[in-house]
Amino acid sequence: MKPCAKSLAAMMLMVLLAGCESETGKDVNGKAASSSDVSYFFGARIIPGDGSPAMEDMSFIVINGKFTAIEKRRELNAPKGSARIELTGRTVTPVFANLQAQPGMNNGAQYGPKNYNRDSLTADLSRYAYYGVMAVLTAGTDSGDLAFSVRDELRQGKIKGARLFTAGQGIAAKGGGPQPLADITTQVGGAADAKKTIAELADEKVDAIKLWMDDGNGKGPKLKADAYTAAIEEAHKHNLKVVSEVFDLNDAKELVKAGVNGLVSSIRDREVDDALIAAMKEKNVFLAPALTAAEAKFVYADRPNWLGEQTMREVYPPQLLGYLADPVSVNKFKRLSELGDLRQQYATALKNLKKFSAAGVKIALGTNSGAADTYPGYFELREMIAMADAGMPPMDVIKAATSVPAAILGLNDVGVIAVGKTANFLAMPQNALEKMSNIKDVGILYLNGAEQERTALIQDIKNNTQTLRITEKERAADAQAEAEAARQREEAKLTHYGKFPLGPSANVRYLPVPTPKGSKFDLKPGPPDRITVSMRGASAAELRDFYAKALPVYKWTAAGNCWQREHPSSKKSETLCVDASNNSAVIQISEK
Repeated sequence: MKPCAKSLAAMMLMVLLAGCESETGKDVNGKAASSSDVSYFFGARIIPGDGSPAMEDMSFIVINGKFTAIEKRRELNAPKGSARIELTGRTVTPVFANLQAQPGMNNGAQYGPKNYNRDSLTADLSRYAYYGVMAVLTAGTDSGDLAFSVRDELRQGKIKGARLFTAGQGIAAKGGGPQPLADITTQVGGAADAKKTIAELADEKVDAIKLWMDDGNGKGPKLKADAYTAAIEEAHKHNLKVVSEVFDLNDAKELVKAGVNGLVSSIRDREVDDALIAAMKEKNVFLAPALTAAEAKFVYADRPNWLGEQTMREVYPPQLLGYLADPVSVNKFKRLSELGDLRQQYATALKNLKKFSAAGVKIALGTNSGAADTYPGYFELREMIAMADAGMPPMDVIKAATSVPAAILGLNDVGVIAVGKTANFLAMPQNALEKMSNIKDVGILYLNGAEQERTALIQDIKNNTQTLRITEKERAADAQAEAEAARQREEAKLTHYGKFPLGPSANVRYLPVPTPKGSKFDLKPGPPDRITVSMRGASAAELRDFYAKALPVYKWTAAGNCWQREHPSSKKSETLCVDASNNSAVIQISEK
């Protein structure tokens, strides 16, 4: 069989390309294409993106920006006059898409709505594109009309960057949602508020609806059941998908029961159970785990080895990397009172992702990049590595970053390397199936079959480095905080009586009386002898608890509401009474 006929039989295409003596071909709609619009790629390893196995030593033809033939290299010849692009040794995947993003909110050291403007938004969209992320859903952090106008300009080809989908302003309970976003979120009190808000968002032509169940870390007021149920029902009437951030397992179950389409954060309070897994599979609810957003809350305390690596330096300025690695920044994370809890929550998120994935729950790429201490584009690559570290097979990770989010966003022309799809793909120098960290080198970006100059996407970005400097005032405050932390660590090693360790004793007629470490005391001889102990920040209950536990060590025994002991020399009975109030305790000692 001739090569041309063999290709036709194998692909069942109408495109007369392989081995044919023609200067032109036809696209999937039968439209004639000039030779300049025809490209022949050969030698690639193809990871289709839909979960099907990788294909080795492949060739494919692109006409007018569409894949028109994909075959083994030896079975597909180059059309005469076509451009020939060798991809031997490279791994081809579809471009990536992200279902949870916050572009425009983070200027490096500071995060919040005050950073949000056209320049910051378009800069982040360019950063996403540089790293191969060509579509993002901004989940609830867009205020005003800016995102809608930028979205339209991108779709019209007036500006470059990742394709933008927006949920407008997200919905939270009254007094709830992440505190830095209090001025952006729409806060609702009940079903009527929720329905009205959804109708307004639908009129604004949002692409999806975003809910915050709580503040994103299991605290703060939560959306009530009537509010989120009404919001979901109303959104579905307008053919809008609803996604939600959630922390608690029980809240996740209730949201799934109410009809939410996707969870765009990890459940971190406990291990997920079979009931939630079964419900998500039955209702086709997806999970976008946003692992790196949870990790970023603590990871800089460890000076991670990826900080400042080449892939990050390609886009982010050295001032940012120096700022994050500076001892002042590192110490801030180390001093977090909930550092241990945050580490445990992240470990729970990893365990839950593995369980969801193994059970067949739909997983999609979602990072929340652009939130505090997370960086658009680069963190999508780190998220994929984290997903593999959690136990997801690399093939499933790539599917989660390509075909799954593309389908959820309604991008039916991309997300899979297949005949008829738009030829938006990456040609990577290494194989991420062998080691997921290979994903960090995205290689060459092709859009509509044409190679893009990736550096051109980011060359006009103005990085604001003014806020990335540690001031002398901040260094002095850090030194003071570190000294206090060191003092507390040393105190933690001491024996505590209630909340406080022992300080120096106050001696009354050779009778030692304990005082808390860090307190001051004033002694006035009697009779009765009087000791006033002062300690800022100590409650009356804490001081009573200290003396109840410390006095027996000094051989005082309880006697009703007071204490007694024998004087070591006079052998007379001594009575000690404690009158505690906030910040002070008055101790009276009398001899019988």
